Amino acid sequence: MRVIIDAYNVIRTNPAGKLIEEKQGNRCARDWLQNLCRSAVRDGEEWILVFDGNGTTAAEPVNRGSLVVRYSHPLTADEVIRELGEDALALSIPARIVSSDSEVQVPGCEQQDSPSFLEFVIRRKNKPPKTKTPSKAELADRIIKTLLEKGAVAAGTPISYQVKDGLVQLISYLYSRRQNPQKMAREIEEYLRARLPMKPNPDPQKEIFRTIKQILESPVA
Repeated sequence: MRVIIDAYNVIRTNPAGKLIEEKQGNRCARDWLQNLCRSAVRDGEEWILVFDGNGTTAAEPVNRGSLVVRYSHPLTADEVIRELGEDALALSIPARIVSSDSEVQVPGCEQQDSPSFLEFVIRRKNKPPKTKTPSKAELADRIIKTLLEKGAVAAGTPISYQVKDGLVQLISYLYSRRQNPQKMAREIEEYLRARLPMKPNPDPQKEIFRTIKQILESPVA
């Protein structure tokens, strides 16, 4: 989702933002809006704050999404916003334009007025982003990749789809049985040792077991 924000419109239609701009200037008002948006961006979203005038375009990763600050010179903010909306449509990217200016619209893009957008931002700010839970296939891939990186499975060892699919099924089964990470790691190690050449073997320090257990206890990379 691309969220294209008519930044000064949002600032000047909000009492707090308007007061900050009047008392402290444009820069403080821009910082106020950026900080609000920074707390609300979520996974996979691209938020673009479009300001009139000169300035340096900047982008930063936020909560697995991105927050972009863009200045319109030599165009107007309205023109840049429309261009960004049309570009999103051409790329089949869902897009929302935030502005209370009825002139800033692009057919095919969602439209949201500035006051309701700020209400939405504040609700999100007060609700932390959910931690993404990886799929069982992602967990299986991560286990195999980590064991390869650590040399527990020799580089170049062919790993068949049957082994990978079986590992995914085993992980799904263990989760359905609500097994703890220690028991899951033990069964996953036994499964892999029966199908792949692994080292150390024997493993008195339980290096492989501890590696798998650590992944299961912290599944989000």
